[in-house]
Formats: sequence, C-alpha cells, structure tokens
Amino acid sequence: MKEDRRVFQERLRFVSSSLPRCSESGVDALVLVCQDGVGWEDIYYLTGFPGTSGVLVITRDDSLLFVDPRYIEMAGETCCRGLAPRATRERQASPLRAALDCLSRRGARAVGYNRRRIGHCAYAEMAGAFAGGARLVDLSSLLVGMRRRKSASEEAHIRDAVRIASEAFLETLSESSAGMSERDFACLMEYWMRAKGEDFANPLPIMVSSGERTAMPHAVPSDRRFDWGDLVMVDFCARSGGYVCDITRMFSVGEPSGETLSLYSLVRWAQAEAASLIAPGRLACELDLASRGVMAGAGLGDFFTHGVGHGFGLSVHEMPSISDSARYPLAEGDAITLEPGFYRPGWGGMRVEDDYLVTASGGVCLTGALSGELRVIER
Repeated sequence: MKEDRRVFQERLRFVSSSLPRCSESGVDALVLVCQDGVGWEDIYYLTGFPGTSGVLVITRDDSLLFVDPRYIEMAGETCCRGLAPRATRERQASPLRAALDCLSRRGARAVGYNRRRIGHCAYAEMAGAFAGGARLVDLSSLLVGMRRRKSASEEAHIRDAVRIASEAFLETLSESSAGMSERDFACLMEYWMRAKGEDFANPLPIMVSSGERTAMPHAVPSDRRFDWGDLVMVDFCARSGGYVCDITRMFSVGEPSGETLSLYSLVRWAQAEAASLIAPGRLACELDLASRGVMAGAGLGDFFTHGVGHGFGLSVHEMPSISDSARYPLAEGDAITLEPGFYRPGWGGMRVEDDYLVTASGGVCLTGALSGELRVIER
C-alpha cells in the first residue's frame, strides 16, 4: 500500500501556504534534510520519497527535491506530481549545498528547518551559509502538528502493519519451544514479518527477553535459551506503507504460576483503566496516572519506570507522549500506545502494549485481534 500521490500534493500546498504565517514576518522557505537515513520521515510524509539521503525545499511558490545521482530514478518513481527532483554531482555539491545555493540565489531572508530532526553538521552548514544573511526559524511544531493527526489512509497503513506484526508473532510462536534462544526467536519473527509483507525500507528492531532479563524494558535479544517456567517478553513493530505499529506480548514456557497470572492480570487492568479514559480533550497525563495508580496500589509503583504510552506513525515514537507530566489534551486522530509494565531486577518484568486510535467517540483498539492474554507454549 502507498499513499495516493494527491495526498502528498495537498500536504506540500498546505506547508507552502503556511509559510507566510510562520513567525512574525513569515518564512520564505522550509528546508528538510535527510542524511544517512536520519530525517527521512518528514520528506516521505510530504513527497512520498523514501530514500535515505535528500533535501526538500518548499517555498511559497514551488517545491524542489535535491538528491545525489543514486536516488534520481527512485525520486522520479515515488514523488508526487509537480515536484521536480534535481540530481547533484556529489563531488561538486552535496544535496544540502545545492539547496542552500538555490535559496541564496533567490534571496531568501528567513529559512525554516526542523530542529528535532537535523544533525549538528547539517545545521552548522545551514547556519554558515546564511551567516549575516537569512535567519533560521524552527518550524518543527508545524510538522509535528501535521503528522500527529492520522488520516483514513494513514490509519489503513497502520492497520496493515498490525496485521503483518500479529500474523508474524503467531507464526513464530507456533514454531517456538523450550531451548530456543531469544536471538533465534527474533530472527524467525523477522523472517515472518517480511514474508507477511513488511516494508523493506527502514526496518525496526524486535526486542526479545526471557526469564530475569524481562526486567530490562528494552532488551536486545541474547543467546539465552528459553527454559521451563520462563516468561518471555516480545516487543515488536512492523512497517507498512511507511507507517508502523508497536506491540508487546508475553508468553510462558510451560504453565505459569498463580503469582504470575495474578501479576499479569494486574498489568492488563492497569492498561484497561488508561484505555477507558481515551477521548479528545482528555489530558494525556490522566491516562498515565490512572494506570500508574493501579500499579502503585499493588506496591509496584516504583518498578513502573516509564510513561504509559506514546504516539506513533512514521516513527515509533511521536507526539503525543503519554506520561504523568504530559499536560496537553489528546486530539481526534492521535495514534497512541498504552503499555503499562513493571521491572524488578533479579526477578523479571511484565508489559502489555496495544495501539489505539483516538476518535470522536473514544479510543479504538487497533491491535485487539491479537489478544493480550498470556499465551503458553508446551513444547
């Protein structure tokens, strides 16, 4: 699946028409930089170009994409109509250098950029190019606001990512057994992700931990092998049409103990309390505090070490953040996770993570078809 190219044209027109209203005296152009894969999301969102290197320039009159010769064919194939990709000769001028020279010739006096997604070297080059001339204006809030509200087509991409991830998890689980390593599980699941249709561009890590290693919220898969009585935590994302999902599921190797089932039910209750509050206008911190209250009431508050969730879209972590300090309202179209958990060093941890869409009538769980129950493997 891929966005209709007209969607990109509409987004470019919106940015272009917004430039005169940005800052007190307006902005002449917005420059978005992607280098070594960093910053690709904004350029893809506005043009459809998925490459790992390029510079997008949007002015009040037109839009230009500067790429090196490796990407000129890709740009022509993927970009929306009306956007003319320009190839540069890397030895003579990088895409950023060519873009800055173009703006300098046009006499730009105020140039916007995304402070959140630009490397220091690129920023320094921009600042040096306009020293004593154009001023630089941070327009990251404009881009965050645009990308935060998910359209129907973006929701469709996320739902397809959920399908891919869910099917891959179940396929992998069906082939799992005691003695399998965390690394083996991650590798097998990555295979199934691709087999089910995951995007090849910008792959995402699969986090697998077992036994006492589940006390690490973001564990890198190791060679530790699943043993009888282990809990296994799998945090996984898939990407479709550029967009991601973000899910965490757990399973037990052999029948879990009563204590394990009781604690797991507690985590799911904490998630349900937060999910029941999802609504446009609801402060994000209220969801976190509701979930945190359940965990604290069971004496696990000190082991719940992160916010209860976050926004996602083209990136795994986007606005809005869902934490106890997030005193801003949820909005219709937000795509968010809810992932309460606890992590006790030497014992282990638990987490359940689901994806939700904020709608006018409340929260819609996008990952509900993949039940959050504690699964058991008996092999």
